[in-house]
Amino acid sequence: MARTELTKTIKPGGYTGTGVKLNLQPGDATNGNKFKGNGNDLLVVRNTDTASHTVTIVSVDDPYGRQENISSYSIPAGETHIFGPFPTMGWLQSDGYIYTDCDSNTVEIGIVAL
Repeated sequence: MARTELTKTIKPGGYTGTGVKLNLQPGDATNGNKFKGNGNDLLVVRNTDTASHTVTIVSVDDPYGRQENISSYSIPAGETHIFGPFPTMGWLQSDGYIYTDCDSNTVEIGIVAL
């Protein structure tokens, strides 16, 4: 199956008097998720469950052959964690997306475009 695409939240400008609601979507524990990478995005992960759950951010080989996923990172119950920003080198898949996986649909994922 195809990964579920995440919708980005665009940060407010530096001279605005209003905030922006963070768009959090349930993680797709079956198919995984993806978002269009541009090298300047934050990944926000919130665990809404009463048990710990994991998230993985899938890397790709950089020009030097290095690859290092953020693998099975544990998010404790009720906590929110932030990752990134993700440079395109080492993270951007060949289709232009960055891939994330989680072990439960109770994990909510948001992308903030900086």
